Amino acid sequence: MARVVVLDFESCSSVDLKVAGAWRYSEDPTTSVICAGYQIDNTFKALWTPAGYHTSIGAPRLNELAADPETIFVAHNAGFEKAIWRNIMVPVHGFPDILNSRWHDTMAVCAMRNIPLDLEHAATVLKLPHQKDTEGSRITLSLSRPNKKGYYERTPEKLERVYSYCLQDIGTEVALQDSLGYLPSAERDVWLLDQRINERGVWIDLEFVSAARRIVASASRPLLDEFVRLTGVKPTQRDKVLAWVNTNGYPLEDLKKETLAKLLGEETEDDDGDTTDEPLPRLPENVHRALYIRSLVGSASVKKLARMEACVCADGRARGLLQYHGAGTGRWAGRILQPQNFPRGTIQLDKEAPDPQIVVDAIMTGDHEYVEQLLGPPIEVVVGGLRHALVADVGRRLVVGDFAGIEARIVLALAGQHDKCAVMASGQDVYLDMACDIFRKPRGSLNKKEHAVERQIGKNTVLGCGFQMGWRKFKSRYCPDQPDEFAQKAIETYRKMWAPEVPKLWRGLEDAARETVWSGTAHEAYGVEYAIDGRWLTARLPSGRKLWYFQPEPCRKEMPWSTKEEPDVRAAWRYKAKKLGQWRSMDAYGGLLTENVVQALARDLLVHAMFKCEANGFPIVLTVHDEVVSEPLERDVDEEAFRQIVVDSPQWARDMQVPVAAEVWSGQRYRK
Repeated sequence: MARVVVLDFESCSSVDLKVAGAWRYSEDPTTSVICAGYQIDNTFKALWTPAGYHTSIGAPRLNELAADPETIFVAHNAGFEKAIWRNIMVPVHGFPDILNSRWHDTMAVCAMRNIPLDLEHAATVLKLPHQKDTEGSRITLSLSRPNKKGYYERTPEKLERVYSYCLQDIGTEVALQDSLGYLPSAERDVWLLDQRINERGVWIDLEFVSAARRIVASASRPLLDEFVRLTGVKPTQRDKVLAWVNTNGYPLEDLKKETLAKLLGEETEDDDGDTTDEPLPRLPENVHRALYIRSLVGSASVKKLARMEACVCADGRARGLLQYHGAGTGRWAGRILQPQNFPRGTIQLDKEAPDPQIVVDAIMTGDHEYVEQLLGPPIEVVVGGLRHALVADVGRRLVVGDFAGIEARIVLALAGQHDKCAVMASGQDVYLDMACDIFRKPRGSLNKKEHAVERQIGKNTVLGCGFQMGWRKFKSRYCPDQPDEFAQKAIETYRKMWAPEVPKLWRGLEDAARETVWSGTAHEAYGVEYAIDGRWLTARLPSGRKLWYFQPEPCRKEMPWSTKEEPDVRAAWRYKAKKLGQWRSMDAYGGLLTENVVQALARDLLVHAMFKCEANGFPIVLTVHDEVVSEPLERDVDEEAFRQIVVDSPQWARDMQVPVAAEVWSGQRYRK
């Protein structure tokens, strides 16, 4: 029987792990291992240090366990432990390597089950008997920080405290492993693929990054001067900026990223399709300009440039950019550089986005005045061109496939709205089809060239309304200058005329999930089976995979349209999840459940394509939303073959009649 070893490293370095990522951190010559704590089969607990072992009597040594091909190693965030093992333990201390197939990651199980990823919070929400030693964590981190005299205080007393902390963490990780168990076989394969992608990494053009940073530095000065002229304060003086905004006619409670994104009309990663959003009042022009400058100059997007330089490994590649199951639906999330949220370019020349090569050539000059003359505001140009820093290695090309409107296609297929699936499958312009109904025009009377505005409204409706978006949010997001009646008409047209089967899907999933939570017995709707599994509500998808909702509980909820004269309170349910960085209760409703199922199925289509790409000579370096990014040898580049791989659907998708399509391109630099 295979032995199971729960392993945890404590290390110190002059490198910031959060900025550089595990692989760059572990490569740095200042990084060293303080100790490795490990427990074997819930029996022996031991500690390795560079000076020797501290073990229980009879405990096998760590090098013996590593050499045994049957021994499984368990870690929380195993990517970090693997990086330390391969870049320090193997070359510096002479340990044998441990193949990926012998690792198991408890963080991956936390991600799959939709609970917090960090060990401390996972232990808290699961109420584990072992909790994280927060004081020990603080002392361990202090070993990487020099004192005021520039010395590192790594005294014997502090090291002993770190050893104790490491063994305490082992206890917490063992309890977490006992509570959650292992990934299902199919998901373990996905995690192993994720590890290969993260370890493969993607090449970063540091010359491009350096030129972009010069442009930002020189172009920021006049913007900061303008901000001071407008407000009388510096952008970093948060309280004074907030006070200035309030005294200039706009009541604002905070300057959080999510708040400003909505005010400035930007999308956020956490936008969940909530139907209750009210349209936000328009900002006064001077307030809008000031907040725009503050957001632009101090944005997370601009900070990506420094992170690109900080995380590149010795071979020029950045690793660990993806988080397995980063969203509850199973989609990947970005890490370090956050490739999932590279901003879209805002610069247009003659009403079209400039050619990426023109943008790259302009940025490579490092001259902000030249960039401004040629393309426009230089920081906007840099922010819109950040993705171009990702390039193919010598002798290779990037080949990218992006599923076309896949969520809209899946929601229609799942609902049984097969007439509109047929429109999509035929290659007709489905957005014009929608626009004809909204504007009450005969089919075929609108065209893309002459009716661009109508088509855009149709596109917004098709892509935005499948998850029960209300008219207020539709108006706020897509047509703020139109009267309420226009937004109401668009929503009503989608629900009653264009896709009348979709609202039935919302209600069907909502009823099945609610009845399962209230009764404790399984219910099924539209091929999705809801059931109670311990502390979770699970949703088994048509693809066979499960979604997990933690701590579901029945409740009664007042409907948004309820009034004192005509109250409407209905049976409902809520669950716990992380939202906007906080662990909170979430109200479940039909549109949200539909969105979860649809996005999960889109992820499963993506995974199916990813495995086929890997098997056919297209090694993957990234996945961004519904996009597969591969880096084959130049001689293997074949866009049509790649497209065929991506659109070749699994049986469950064919059974649902999902009209899958993909857009494919290849090139030296990443673009959208």
